[in-house]
Amino acid sequence: MKRILSLIAILACLMPLRAQTAFAEANEAYAQGNYVEAVTGYEQLIADAQAREALTDDYAEVYYNLGNAYYKQGELGQAILAYERALRLQPRMRDAKQNLEFVSQRITDRIDDTRSFFLQDWLIALRNGWKESTWTWLSILLFSLMLAGLLLFLLGKEAAVRKAAFHVAWISLLLSVYTGINAGTLHSRDTNREEAIIMQGVVSAKSSPDQSGTELFLLHEGTKVRITDQLGDWYQVHVAQYEGWVEARTVERI
Repeated sequence: MKRILSLIAILACLMPLRAQTAFAEANEAYAQGNYVEAVTGYEQLIADAQAREALTDDYAEVYYNLGNAYYKQGELGQAILAYERALRLQPRMRDAKQNLEFVSQRITDRIDDTRSFFLQDWLIALRNGWKESTWTWLSILLFSLMLAGLLLFLLGKEAAVRKAAFHVAWISLLLSVYTGINAGTLHSRDTNREEAIIMQGVVSAKSSPDQSGTELFLLHEGTKVRITDQLGDWYQVHVAQYEGWVEARTVERI
């Protein structure tokens, strides 16, 4: 209850009066166990913010509550989708991370990519731990540090100072490129909305974008996939070492 009250206080300054009322009513419905009503309230709140182009980072809490309400109803796919969207707005939101990990353990598909290298997984987790804007500013700051180091290297008179400035410059340049790549990758991911969640109980992945295609494998509700292509009402999805075509209506982009 403390969490809900503090959240209402924070959002009170950021939402119009009607939105504040809707959020309070949705929280009250959730507290009373009326999860269907709570879901309706949270989703309307998000829809209104999207219509006003005012879906700020603070709405991560709304998505988080929405995920909890869906989980209470046993709708794992919707819950995972809501937690993922909360983390897009606030990548370091601990509660959303913990709940996403918990709910993900309950889905049927826990596909392990045997070709995945642990360092690659660690780098992806590091990238996803910050927003695009954070990586962009880090890249700019590091590039500025590189320029300062280069200037000091060119103008410095003492050998020790010039040597230190040289190392600062090349290290800053490498880190600037790395952080810039992370910012660009996140921008592409969020702009193209390549990642999606399977929303139906069982989905058959086909070898071609039509019902007559050969069934390659099955995907279950809550599984996270990456959309690599689209043809009509079909998406080509990639998950671990598997790739196939599924109907667009069976997945929801994050």
